[in-house]
Amino acid sequence: MRLRRSKPLEVKGFLDNGTEIIGDLKFSEILHFHGKLKGRIISDGELVVGENGIIEGDVEVGILILSGTLHGNIVAKQKAHLLNTSRVYGDIRTPILKVDEGATWEGTISTTQSVTESKGHRKNETRSDQHEAERVQTL
Repeated sequence: MRLRRSKPLEVKGFLDNGTEIIGDLKFSEILHFHGKLKGRIISDGELVVGENGIIEGDVEVGILILSGTLHGNIVAKQKAHLLNTSRVYGDIRTPILKVDEGATWEGTISTTQSVTESKGHRKNETRSDQHEAERVQTL
């Protein structure tokens, strides 16, 4: 029996250094962001924020991979990965959180089995761990 491989997602958008956006940003699939944004980012896709990326606003995505700076709250419906150069100033809600050595955050972290809309509603919650962190540097 042969297993079918799902088609890998392709990067559909790339916003490089020098890009500045004021307002909300919506996208599908995968977006690489290396610029500056003042506003919200909303997607069920994957957001990859580069080391020079700066976001001032809330982010609600399927998957977040962060190397840059984010001033706002994060809802990552599938998972979030804070790389060693990432700086987060806000709350994080996600079922799976990976934090590399050197990443810092200031805010509340909540991990749940299921994360829904950013309006603060959770459904099918079976596990909840909250950690208050103030300028915490991980292992």
